Amino acid sequence: MGNTLALGSPCPACAQPMHPIVLECVCGVRVEAPISVNEFAALSPEQLHLLRIFVKCEGRIRDMEAALGISYPTVKTRIKELKDALQIVDDGSMDEPPRLDLDEVLSGLETGDLTADEAIDRLKD
Repeated sequence: MGNTLALGSPCPACAQPMHPIVLECVCGVRVEAPISVNEFAALSPEQLHLLRIFVKCEGRIRDMEAALGISYPTVKTRIKELKDALQIVDDGSMDEPPRLDLDEVLSGLETGDLTADEAIDRLKD
């Protein structure tokens, strides 16, 4: 695995992030097309480790201190850096559940993922 590049590695010619266009399987199948990736794919190994610890500790920074062996302010700083890397903006948009269309709401009701009150709230204008 020594010959691998991380997603978002800079181009040696123009220094812009490079994007994957080829996937290849060990069986020989090769797919060439623009490949979309999510924002987590471009995180550094250190940022991914911090994210894993965050989830493992269920967001409790005091527990993260112990798990990472660093101070509370350092944990806060690293979370801020992770937030910046993910381009998360404090605009309140993450506080509201995403709007669902009628089929999604009905499916949520059928599976029990939504209560009747939640379904009504999701369908309101």
